[in-house]
Amino acid sequence: MPHPDPFLGADRFIVDGRNVLGAMRRAGGDLPAQALIARLWTVVGSRTRIIVVFDGVRDGGAIVPERSSRLVVRWSRHESADDVIVRMVAEAPVGTLVATDDIDLGSRARALGATTVRSRQLVERFARQHTAAPSVGAARAPRPSAASAAEAASDDDAARRAWKPGRGATRKTGNAKRGQRPSGPPAHG
Repeated sequence: MPHPDPFLGADRFIVDGRNVLGAMRRAGGDLPAQALIARLWTVVGSRTRIIVVFDGVRDGGAIVPERSSRLVVRWSRHESADDVIVRMVAEAPVGTLVATDDIDLGSRARALGATTVRSRQLVERFARQHTAAPSVGAARAPRPSAASAAEAASDDDAARRAWKPGRGATRKTGNAKRGQRPSGPPAHG
């Protein structure tokens, strides 16, 4: 039975690099290719192998592939990235997820047995992951609305009013070492 979340159920995640970068730019994130590569880790399962395929040849260092057995960045060289991706899908279609907006590539991958997602879905997933789990130095998740904050505050106030000291509870009366009065009459000298 397939996993209900295609991103988490994939054994292999093949990304049409230029196509997804275009979707990121259309969504208002004019980010370098390196940003795409860095974000891919956050959207798939910890055992998923990620392969990003770019058209053409590697350009002198603009895209630095991370050194990992789980992530590979490939360039198609003298053939189209679509053909490289289709060949990779044909090798092991079951458990393979392909991210692209290219209709022909998506059809070819599905015909071989792979699952596909639109680039827009991947970009939306990046946005959800970013707001759901902020990292050090990143913007925090959105604050709750004023109405939900007021509701939470009233719940806290009600809980404080409802609590009564009981068995095992103590009431603090001050510093135990200071201010203790002797039990007998005061000594006059």
